[in-house]
Amino acid sequence: MFKEATDHSFNLDRHLVKLLSDSPFFAEISRHVHKVITRDLPTAGVTYDRFTGDFVMGVNPDFFGGLTDAEISGVLRHEYYHIVFLHVTNRRKAASLHRRWNVATDLAINSIILDSASGQLALPDSALVPGRPLKLGPGKENAAGQKVSDLIEKFPALESSDFYFNRLSELAEELKDECPVHGKGAPGEGEGSEGDHSHGDSEKECTCGGVSTLDDHDTWDEVPDEVREEAENKARSLVEKAAREADSKSNGWGNMPQSIRDDIRRMVSQVVDWRGVLRQFVGSIARGGRSTTIRRINRKYPYVHPGVKRGYVAKLAVAVDQSGSVSNEMLGEFFSELERLTRKASVTIIPFDHDVDPSDVFEWRKGTRPALKRTKSGGTSFQAPTDYVNSPRNRGRWDGVIFLTDGECAQPSGSRVKRGWILGKGCRLLFETDEMQVSMDPGTPPAGSWR
Repeated sequence: MFKEATDHSFNLDRHLVKLLSDSPFFAEISRHVHKVITRDLPTAGVTYDRFTGDFVMGVNPDFFGGLTDAEISGVLRHEYYHIVFLHVTNRRKAASLHRRWNVATDLAINSIILDSASGQLALPDSALVPGRPLKLGPGKENAAGQKVSDLIEKFPALESSDFYFNRLSELAEELKDECPVHGKGAPGEGEGSEGDHSHGDSEKECTCGGVSTLDDHDTWDEVPDEVREEAENKARSLVEKAAREADSKSNGWGNMPQSIRDDIRRMVSQVVDWRGVLRQFVGSIARGGRSTTIRRINRKYPYVHPGVKRGYVAKLAVAVDQSGSVSNEMLGEFFSELERLTRKASVTIIPFDHDVDPSDVFEWRKGTRPALKRTKSGGTSFQAPTDYVNSPRNRGRWDGVIFLTDGECAQPSGSRVKRGWILGKGCRLLFETDEMQVSMDPGTPPAGSWR
């Protein structure tokens, strides 16, 4: 993650206060984004921290120190929009196309960002904006660069990233894929090349004239594929809260165009199902390991230092209610989802009814398919598996426990580890709790939080 810069005088909080007062929507998003003043980025960037489960925004104090207040507000909103529109969590395009996608995402965002006071565009001159020609600069005027500039100048505002990506791809076809932007034949596209073409000396030689994005998108690649769904669920949850907050205030959306508000409302109307929440829970308790390897290229010092390899381990217990009121169909559906989870992590299965028999407890090891069968069918006690997990002999063994149940039992005592409840279709807990409860019923939103 970003290394914090301590030798600076830039006051980010002052600009955040103004932004948050202008737009309750962005205020809600910002509350859940960790901010870091850093020189690890040339301008700014956002990513998802796998270890903390937080979105992180890094800002370069030297870059921000040269901007006006309106431009700083615009860049901050630009970063938050990357989270809102799921650019951070979506899988990237193929290596030869992801820089073109970077440009397309910036074009989709930048025409939205207007100054709250003047109503004019509130971004630095370096920003890519539909309807505005590129500033190619001395020595960068050439046929390909001018065609890219002309195309962007003709682009309509408020279109999707896919729209701009497809138009750039059509120009690439016309130019036989000589970059726009930055296809095969552009510098830095050789095998094993890493990093964003928007930085470094290679852009000076590119046929497009060095088109670059406003911020750094390389950090999106640092979100491992196995946690992208977890991160996307979190992003959708943040946006849903922000949309509700905005709708509850008289000017909650600020000067955001109505069409964009409607797009955001449609996006968050799809409730995250229980499978997604379950994966998010597993991600929230995962422990990370970091090691170096010469088989990976170091992004900052290629071929000088080894790259980084990360591993993730979730220590999870699953208490499976096998009392007579839980159907075989419910067990089968839950075990099917557990099989997907155990491709990434090992879990300990704790069958229970009115008690827990330690001989029935087993570890479902990563990548295996054990024979799953019902071992109990008596009454129900949530206290029995709670006592088993809380037992001193099991202390430190798990970081979290999930109960699969129909909910028909009295409330147990507290758990030493994070605890959540997955409830079968048509089922509910018979007691009030602020712990996470997720229903298998389609369209039923989760309640509470993992604690």
